[in-house]
Amino acid sequence: MKLILIMQNLLKDIQQWLQHHAPKIANLSLNSSVTETALNQLEQKIRKSFTQHFKDLYLWHNGMNEDENLGSLFYGMEFLSLERIENYREERSDLFDEIFVLGYADPQINKINAHHPDWIIFAHDGGRTGLYLDLAPTESGKIGQIIFVDHEYSVAILVADSMFALVQQFSEDLQQGLYHLNEDALEDDNEFLETDVSIDLVNWHNSTRWQKADLANKFF
Repeated sequence: MKLILIMQNLLKDIQQWLQHHAPKIANLSLNSSVTETALNQLEQKIRKSFTQHFKDLYLWHNGMNEDENLGSLFYGMEFLSLERIENYREERSDLFDEIFVLGYADPQINKINAHHPDWIIFAHDGGRTGLYLDLAPTESGKIGQIIFVDHEYSVAILVADSMFALVQQFSEDLQQGLYHLNEDALEDDNEFLETDVSIDLVNWHNSTRWQKADLANKFF
């Protein structure tokens, strides 16, 4: 119960920050919340069980839309609606049974399939990378951990050990000034969050938070 209340307060803090610093994202980009019924229906359809904190996130907002503002959220990625999650999985369902071994994965991540059926994408950069709810970690991992997958470089990185931890880190990063609005997007009358280079997950090889020296030397 305590974690549920903390999660709710974190989401309130994020909402307040967005209202003050990025009102178009808060009021135009973010969709309204989903119902428990909608979450349960998607669980049944894809035959997976979401963690409670994942559900809490969608009871806050059902992802984003691009109707009136090209926005972003976690690490400058688009926060996907349940509909987008379902469509994404349907489009790639033929890859679930294939073997695409990742070139690198943190020890908590099962590297045997870069398109693992038990990875639920919920954020995407529009290109080669995304954030996933991992329901099939290795023995050293944790069910419900959040992972980042870069398909261009065949790399998977552990981002947080739970959705709660991801939301907590996002809230802290906002308060510490590690997110700002992209200037080019503002010129087009859009509000698009981007990160300070120090925490830039999409470009992990340039980030002090995410860079792994052996990988940087291998790929760059």
